[in-house]
Amino acid sequence: MVEKVYYNLCRGNCGGQCPLEGTVREGKVVRTTPVVVPREAEGLPLGCVKGHTNPLRLYATNRVLYPMRQTGERGSDNWEQVSWDEALSLVAEKFQGAIDDYGPQSIAFWLSAGNTTGYLNGNFTYFANSPRVPTVGIALERFLKKTGVTIFSSSHDIAQLYFQATVLQAPINSAEDIQHAKTILLWGANPTDAARNHWPWICKAKENGATVVTIDPQYTNAAAHSDTWIPIRVGSDGALMLALCNYIIDNALVDYDYLRNHSVAPLLIKEDGSHLRLSDLGMDPVEGPPDAEGKATSLDSEVVWDEAAGAFGSSRTVEDPAFEGSFDANGTSVRTVYDLVREQIRPFTVEFASEECGIPVEQIEELALLYATNKPALISNNWGMEHTWNSWQIYLDLPFLAALTGNACVAGSGYATGFSGMASKLVKSPVKTDFSDLVIPDAKENKVITGERICEITDTGTWAGADMPIRCVYMMTSNPLHSCLGATYIKRAFDKVDFLVVADSFMTDSAQYADLVLPVAMSWENEDFNGTFMTQKAVEPAGECKSDFEILKGLAEKLGHSDLYDLSAEDYLRRILDTPENIEVGCAFDDYKEQGIILGDYQYGENVGTEANPTGRTRFYLETLPPRDDCGQTISATDRIPYYQHAFEAYQGNPLREKYPLFGMSYHDNYHAQSIFAHSPWLDELRGLKGEPYMRIHEDAAAERGIATGDVVKVFNDHGSCTLRAVVTKGIRSDTILVPHGYQGDEFIEGHPQTLTAMCLDPISSNNNFNDWLCQVEKA
Repeated sequence: MVEKVYYNLCRGNCGGQCPLEGTVREGKVVRTTPVVVPREAEGLPLGCVKGHTNPLRLYATNRVLYPMRQTGERGSDNWEQVSWDEALSLVAEKFQGAIDDYGPQSIAFWLSAGNTTGYLNGNFTYFANSPRVPTVGIALERFLKKTGVTIFSSSHDIAQLYFQATVLQAPINSAEDIQHAKTILLWGANPTDAARNHWPWICKAKENGATVVTIDPQYTNAAAHSDTWIPIRVGSDGALMLALCNYIIDNALVDYDYLRNHSVAPLLIKEDGSHLRLSDLGMDPVEGPPDAEGKATSLDSEVVWDEAAGAFGSSRTVEDPAFEGSFDANGTSVRTVYDLVREQIRPFTVEFASEECGIPVEQIEELALLYATNKPALISNNWGMEHTWNSWQIYLDLPFLAALTGNACVAGSGYATGFSGMASKLVKSPVKTDFSDLVIPDAKENKVITGERICEITDTGTWAGADMPIRCVYMMTSNPLHSCLGATYIKRAFDKVDFLVVADSFMTDSAQYADLVLPVAMSWENEDFNGTFMTQKAVEPAGECKSDFEILKGLAEKLGHSDLYDLSAEDYLRRILDTPENIEVGCAFDDYKEQGIILGDYQYGENVGTEANPTGRTRFYLETLPPRDDCGQTISATDRIPYYQHAFEAYQGNPLREKYPLFGMSYHDNYHAQSIFAHSPWLDELRGLKGEPYMRIHEDAAAERGIATGDVVKVFNDHGSCTLRAVVTKGIRSDTILVPHGYQGDEFIEGHPQTLTAMCLDPISSNNNFNDWLCQVEKA
């Protein structure tokens, strides 16, 4: 029997960039497995168990195969099949009506992480107040610029992506460098299940004698392989970080060389919070880092106090500057960043953290000693700790902790989320790409707003002081009613919108509440390029499914923009890839089309990251802080330095705990992750309770409520409720429960876990803070 192999990927919310081999037999994908890596690259495992389930996803019973229109009330499940011409005509009619009456900003495209990689069909997580320079999504980008519609941006993991990666530009070491760490803090990270390509290097570090500590409310698989598990209370991570800082300072465990010469601690600031610069003192600029073309630059650098010379000098040239003290700069009072930070964090003592975090004082002190003395020390944090209202501020606390101890920018250290390298060191990527087709004549501006802000907008009809009527919402690669914060409140906002469209491969929770559902082809059913390899078309699309490129092209034509897409899908990809540089090295369109993935020689590397921010130092102080959603909010001085504020709802002293005593969290298990893997019989076989979603509860809390494993329980609060089965365990804090993330609503007995979440977007990053809620549990 003839079989043929194609290369593709899951195209999922996890990033979905693991290259997979798909076997096609008789026109069907019958098997998908991770690409086999060479022996020398065994430390780079690609793919996970979920990748094997792509055949089930392709031929799933909940796939949307035809355009479907809701004929009853939203959510009534009264569908009728319509033609593509009818569907696109309806969308164009609704869009044009909204444009005529309210302008293009009344139409919102809600984008998320369902496909962030495709050069042709992908979308980009846009940041408000940041330059829009997307590198993916020819189809979507041209449509957005042509129409000027509003972009509802994803809030998933944004506290880290916006604050740590974009604002602070934190350094990242390579995954291979992990093996050199002597202490590894897995802080909200579970690399046995997520970011699995880090785990082999953690194991190598353990073989080399490293001490591994897991800091997490739940006893994860990683915790089981750690030397110590510290069950921290959800949302209190910042309190623990600052308590460690205070203990390290009070006990003279500071790496003073790093603090003086490699951090922003000695930089001088004025009373208004701005840095003192050379020009303030009439001093000449100094040589700065070379520009993009390698040319020399001059820099009006920050100023420090040169203790040896008894004078002010440039932070770029003075060695061993003072990191403490106040000074008079020609009549201007200045002080060091360190002095300000030390003053602000002083209240967050070990004793304070013990009460706030639910951790013994002795354990906090032991952790501080370990991190400060058993170096190099690495904090691997992934995204586990950044889903409460206060989580954006931990990304200022982390670099201060690292700077105090010198655990940054050296081998075996680090404080940023993620690691560089991995698959990119094995797969040959294009040398140079041409994205000129992202630019169109007379492009319109797009307002970019975090999607969950729809609740505020539909309540007031305004945004940032201006009229903002949202009349139509088009959901693409997103499932807000399943994955976003405050599902109860989003649904209420949807009820104030005239027209909801979902373009998806599956009948998701959001699709079930839409007025119209458009069937989208899966990655195995169309050709695209994800940045490192060609996602080859293995089979014809199921039913009448179309790619996002085809859908948006058809919609543009209905709106009178027939010239918007002047090339075929293949020709757009050719234009991107067929640069002289790529042709020369064998990485052009035809090379990838034939081979799918081009494996090169594995490049083993132990890269140590450097500070790329404008100061060139480990940065934990900001002169200014632009919020991701700028709606006129006030940014206080404490928002720009290490500090601790309790969470929105999930904090120890909340009076609401008398009614709802339990902290709620959600989790991604190894066999589920996001909603794209829902309704998978193969994965269900690997889960407990015959694949049913279940809540985890500590044995003490269960005993108080008469709950045993397998019982049906109701989790509830003032936001919503969810009914499901319970699993009783010792592997979680006694004041915390875990509900699953990734199951569709129809897999629960009643309700949905996302309805339990509060609408608590923070004012800085607008993060998806879906672990910031309290609840009660009762036996149903």
